[in-house]
Amino acid sequence: MNAPTKELAADLDFDHAFEHLSGHGPFPWQRRLFHLLCKGSVPRAVDIPTGLGKTAVMACWLLARANGSPLPRRLVYVVDRRVVVDQATEFAENLRDRLDDLPELREKLSLGDRSLPISTLRGQHLDNREWLEDPVATSIVVGTVDMIGSRLLFSGYGVSRKMRPNAAGLLGCDSLVVLDEAHLSRPFEHLLSAIERQRRVSDKRQTESSETEREEAVAGLGLPPPFRLLPLSATLGSVKDASPPFQLNDEDKLDATVGRRLNAPKELRVTNLVEGTTLDDALADATWNLYSEETTSDEEPVRLVVYCTSREVAVKVANRLKAKSKNDAPDAQTILFTGGRRVHERQRAANELQECGLISSSSTAPKNAVFLVATSAGEVGVDLDADHMVCDLVPWERMVQRLGRVNRRGVGTARVQVIDGGKQPDDAASVRLRSVRQLLSMLPPVNGDGHQAGPGALDDLGRVPGQDGLIEDASTPEPLYPALTRELIEAWSLTSLTEHTGRPEVAPWLRGWVDDDPQTSVAWRRFLPLRFGSDGSQANVGPSEIDAFFEAAPLQPAELLETETWRVADWLKKRVRKMVRMLAKNQTDPDPKDSLSDSQSEGTEDSIGLLAQLDEESVVALLLDDAGKLEEGFSLNDLSEIRAKELHRHLAGHRLVVDARLGGLQDDGLLDEGCNASATTAENYEVEAASESWGAQTVRVRLVRDESRGNDSAQDETWLEVLALPYVISAEGDEQIWLVVEQQPTGATGEDSRAVASSSQGLGDHQRMVATEVARIAGGLNLSDADRAMLVAAAANHDAGKSAPRWQRAFSARGQGGPFAKTPGPLNLSILNGYRHEFQSVLLAEQNGLNGIDRSSQRYDLALHLIAAHHGNARPVIGIEGCDTLPPTVAGRRAREIALRFVRLQNELGPWELAWWESLLRAADCRASKQHADYDRVAVGEGKEESK
Repeated sequence: MNAPTKELAADLDFDHAFEHLSGHGPFPWQRRLFHLLCKGSVPRAVDIPTGLGKTAVMACWLLARANGSPLPRRLVYVVDRRVVVDQATEFAENLRDRLDDLPELREKLSLGDRSLPISTLRGQHLDNREWLEDPVATSIVVGTVDMIGSRLLFSGYGVSRKMRPNAAGLLGCDSLVVLDEAHLSRPFEHLLSAIERQRRVSDKRQTESSETEREEAVAGLGLPPPFRLLPLSATLGSVKDASPPFQLNDEDKLDATVGRRLNAPKELRVTNLVEGTTLDDALADATWNLYSEETTSDEEPVRLVVYCTSREVAVKVANRLKAKSKNDAPDAQTILFTGGRRVHERQRAANELQECGLISSSSTAPKNAVFLVATSAGEVGVDLDADHMVCDLVPWERMVQRLGRVNRRGVGTARVQVIDGGKQPDDAASVRLRSVRQLLSMLPPVNGDGHQAGPGALDDLGRVPGQDGLIEDASTPEPLYPALTRELIEAWSLTSLTEHTGRPEVAPWLRGWVDDDPQTSVAWRRFLPLRFGSDGSQANVGPSEIDAFFEAAPLQPAELLETETWRVADWLKKRVRKMVRMLAKNQTDPDPKDSLSDSQSEGTEDSIGLLAQLDEESVVALLLDDAGKLEEGFSLNDLSEIRAKELHRHLAGHRLVVDARLGGLQDDGLLDEGCNASATTAENYEVEAASESWGAQTVRVRLVRDESRGNDSAQDETWLEVLALPYVISAEGDEQIWLVVEQQPTGATGEDSRAVASSSQGLGDHQRMVATEVARIAGGLNLSDADRAMLVAAAANHDAGKSAPRWQRAFSARGQGGPFAKTPGPLNLSILNGYRHEFQSVLLAEQNGLNGIDRSSQRYDLALHLIAAHHGNARPVIGIEGCDTLPPTVAGRRAREIALRFVRLQNELGPWELAWWESLLRAADCRASKQHADYDRVAVGEGKEESK
């Protein structure tokens, strides 16, 4: 017999490693997919029924990479819904934790002594930027269609314009995008396919160019790694395509676990809404009846999920079930899981789901009966597993999702009650629902008028010849979507332009032309970047200072409530109207937390009791664009007088930051104009014992008296002041109180914030560290010696402009060993006056040369661009303010040369390709800064130990 093949050896290793990483052995289809990925082949799509481990594609990719496959080193897992916690995030975290116990596998993945980087662009998880930090590292990124898609198109929602190219470059190169439940995101799937084609076109252009232009002594630039797409779905069977998707075969179905889950008993019945009964009453009654029939004294408490299309209906159903339970089932728990809440509160709800055993991976058995009332937020991305289900009738693709959230493991028999609201107008929507009901009636009969609705039955129904038309009629039509052109991509890539008439909003490319209401995000903050006189009167604050504040203390996912703009506008008008009436009556609540006045406690370090009382002229809201820049501010008076339609226009697509004392937020995170209590905020995290649902805190904001700045004995040495704005000014113009933003040394959020460190670092030392780091990155990416030399030359000159006296003064540089690249600060924006050290660095690099790189070569041009763009500018413009070495006319001409260089390089290389090259230097700069901060932190810790 011949020796075992390499594939068989890999198969045996795969089974062992997969079981260790996932906690169970692989399904046969996962083993087949692994072998396919090992060859570097990515299927058109993976079409596997619900409950059979599609998320484990992550493990298949990871192990294929460890086995030497040329797959992209970043896996980007995209889930459609904006929910808090999902199977993908949990699975990725388990992979990371269990991988730490496999040193041989970690060595093959070149992880060194670090864990697998995982970043989640959703939920309460702050984007830790691990995926941006090291372009060499094998890493996993989890995000929504909006989060990932906007970043790919150089328009990252909630991302500063300076960081947008960095995200686009690393997502658009060396990434495998796995689109979960792709049938729910067809326009986005088309967009990803178009990006894949655009990348191939750019690579072909570069290859052909480098082959014909061999006059240079060294070959042309290397090509960035590819971008690949892998859609996942449970309902792709009806999609016509020349290339068939990866599906279960007959041998896969012989596996005992696969067979049990495919044939999981789910008895489905459809009933009509009784005339004179409201839908919420019908859903609540059906749920209660099902609970009563399935509850016995000798069995585990029953878990029921109720799906409602409308949020208003869901709230009513939850209230009815709570009222029924109060007397007849006092131990039963009702959980409302909807959108339109802050992520902080949704995370609390998700924790409840885990505790109640409603998450399929949970090992917790329910202690009491549970009613989970959910909207579409609980259909996708949350790995629910209930015993029984009640729901209203929805289009086919959503019905399949809902059915997949009950009896996932095929244990026992689930009962599913569907309420058909009926009496709808004879329009497309009602015709669609009638088609859904017809499809449900075609499922295999069971127990009289019931139908078997397990994954296998649904899958078989989708593959019956001639059924494609009926399934299409029962499904939500795919929305129209615009084409992606090179001209559009280049317009979006001009990220340093705040205004550009040829740069449309990216939403239609992500979700198509849909009738969905525009969205607005709301965040509550205790401290807004305002300014007061000592008498409490408000003074003007420059927009640049407000922008600097939100760059240093950006809005975090956990504090954002995203919902329809009309809801926010209606809530805001009603809430303001009520507050104005209360102020007119001088009414206050005896409970301090419900007071309209300052509710800060006395004696705490960041609560000095000097916030002005609210009045009608008080600014209570700041409107930011999607990049965190100020649009305008609103006082109570402004909001009272503005017309509803005008307010709606202002809010659509923006972020509204409101004074926490405005309130209007229920304990469960829903908007409620009747709530007078000040909203809890992420800034209260110390008071709330660093609640996990706020996520990791790396930034804090507090008020500091002028005499306490710099010698505050209570200040924690692990926090660094990165920005201070005058908050209270005396009548003589002296600063009495400062609004201070502090960051942990390794948690800098702004580009300039990284220049603030616990200790000073010489400019030469920093540039050498960055050059060493970028050389490591070049080696890890197997770049040519010439490409490596180009990157090192750029790194060795990237911060030369910091040697300017203006920069040194602005960052409070002092002591021996200067000029410095890092200082303890604080930063004085007024001295900096818009000065961009990158601009001066380019001038010096051109003057002094770049370590022998031929000035006529493309690499020379690219090195200069990387220096100019390493803080996100020069795409295409860079500021010349504060430049003391050139007159304005000459500086303007040199800035124009920088802009034209960007245009030339982007045309030659491609948008994502150029951004990828930029990301290599930016990552090296960031890692070098973090290494200095880590060194400082260790030194501080050793100093404390010595003093004991």
